[in-house]
Amino acid sequence: QWDKDDCAAAGLVKFDLLGLGMLEALHHTLDLVAEHHGVEVDLATLDQEEAVYRMLCRADSIGVFQVESRAQMGTLPRLKPRSFYDLVVEVALIRPGPIQGGSVHPYIRRRNGREPVTYLHPLLEKSLSKTLGIPLFQEQLMQMAIDVAGFTPAEADQLRQAMGSKRSRERMGQMRARLFAGMAERGIVGDIADQIWEKLAAFANYGFPESHSVSFAYLVYTSSWLKRYYPAAFCAALLNAQPMGFYSPHTLVGDARRHGVEVFTPDINLSAAGATLEWLGAPPDDPGLRPGVGVPPAEWGVGGPAVRLGLGSVRLVGEDLAEKIAAGRPWRSIVAVKGRSGCTIGVLEALATAGAFASLLGDRSEQGVDGNDGRSSRRTALWAAGAASQASDTRLEGIISGVR
Repeated sequence: QWDKDDCAAAGLVKFDLLGLGMLEALHHTLDLVAEHHGVEVDLATLDQEEAVYRMLCRADSIGVFQVESRAQMGTLPRLKPRSFYDLVVEVALIRPGPIQGGSVHPYIRRRNGREPVTYLHPLLEKSLSKTLGIPLFQEQLMQMAIDVAGFTPAEADQLRQAMGSKRSRERMGQMRARLFAGMAERGIVGDIADQIWEKLAAFANYGFPESHSVSFAYLVYTSSWLKRYYPAAFCAALLNAQPMGFYSPHTLVGDARRHGVEVFTPDINLSAAGATLEWLGAPPDDPGLRPGVGVPPAEWGVGGPAVRLGLGSVRLVGEDLAEKIAAGRPWRSIVAVKGRSGCTIGVLEALATAGAFASLLGDRSEQGVDGNDGRSSRRTALWAAGAASQASDTRLEGIISGVR
């Protein structure tokens, strides 16, 4: 149970293993696309498409990896990402380090041509030119030390480690003295030297490695691409990967509907344990066709499969019970559901309130077909669920009133 500094002192290598819910969501999405569209998507070969970047420039990024927070959605229309490296910068920019170091607004102004690209010293141009003179990445921190103070690569890495350490003031002081001495040898003194040190210290603790940001940016693009071209599958996958991200399932469903995706309530005979896709009628001759470039966002999901919410999305129905109910299909009555699955009165009422008994009641509106709110059938189902809860092995069949 050693921390990273003790591991380093003992000469051991420490690996950080980062679990990302988006990887699970992408896996689910690809499976759904293959099953329902007949398309095998290879994330390693996706084209860089203008339509995807236009979507991001509008901050249409609910559910998208890393750029769905309010801060990121506020930055996207200002940064206007048009290339992959723009996404690399976007991921790194909205971080504690660049924010504390005052890098966000200057970068955006320079990006949009409202501020000239300048450097505190000409020696910094080599390390900072690709980010318009604004330090964003840990690799830049190291290159800056090499260029302005003559650090070796090993010393630059020691500086990075010292700045990220909360325990060694003595070590930090030694590296600071070494940096200022190296800068003085190159004529960098006074206020300029102090500003360079402040820039380094501001983002050292929290700055992203550029390699990390590149990896995250690729997940940004792939999740954006799937949201743009397969919105139903992407929505269902996000629901099945919960809990994750910034938004509730209700918000994710609302966003999918705004993009033309039909989303149906859970149904005892139509739903699996998790969210699934279903075609309304027969699938088209070529379900793999994707909407064209000129299709407005409200029509992305039109004509595609609908999302059927899973039984596990119903309150009080856990994963195990949802699997058990789904495995028992088809159901003929609420009494059968109660008897064979062991649902409590609370679970039966929750299923009734969610409209999950619509197919048992013959109500098409609850299944999202006829368009009304289905309140009458939910009330009927709720009464029937309450009556069905009285059924048991000790009671004769057919003597409980109000049962479906």
